[in-house]
Amino acid sequence: MLVYLDQNHASRMAKHLLGQRGHEVFGELYLALKGRVLAPPSPFHVLETLFPIRGPEEKAGYLLPALQGLFSELSQGYWVRPWQEVAVRQERGLYREDFLWRGGSWDTPADLSPFQGLPETLRGLPYREALEGALKAIKARTGLKEVPFVRLLAELFARMASDLNRKPRPSDLLDAVMAATVYPYVDLLLTDRYLRGLLPGKSVGGRRREVMALVQRFREGVDSSS
Repeated sequence: MLVYLDQNHASRMAKHLLGQRGHEVFGELYLALKGRVLAPPSPFHVLETLFPIRGPEEKAGYLLPALQGLFSELSQGYWVRPWQEVAVRQERGLYREDFLWRGGSWDTPADLSPFQGLPETLRGLPYREALEGALKAIKARTGLKEVPFVRLLAELFARMASDLNRKPRPSDLLDAVMAATVYPYVDLLLTDRYLRGLLPGKSVGGRRREVMALVQRFREGVDSSS
């Protein structure tokens, strides 16, 4: 099973491995996943670890050794390719060999510069108008055709922009690009509550009851196959 741990899940597992309290349920999830799934790191993890954008309490880089150890146990040596490489390969279809590779590095963060400022230009537009604007802008800024990455990213931007009941967050851009990259390929996306709501089909949030339900799911699966 191919699983993607977003920074919320991965960092809380790493904090548990460092002995920090309050993350015990993520320690149980780590044990449930270990040896049963393929969970690769990505350039998005590198970006969020070295250049954190979710809050000043996350000191840049302090989790890096723990994250490296965590993913060495879960990744089988694989990485998620940079979004640019994933997207351009989608012109021939969706294949996991175009998504996974062994050439990743903890020195190479994701580059979000082509999308900087785009969500702000869409803010407050009706969904359909925001979707059309996002599609046009993404294709123009990246040179990509309307591949699954482009369509999903535009949909996420449009849904975020047209939701006036929610205040935008600094991490929204990264979350949208990450989800558009990984969601078409993975069996499970372990993410936060907001993205889970936008992509409910195969996403799991980070609330304790959701994490424990996932732990139980893996445990029962192992038991039933023995």
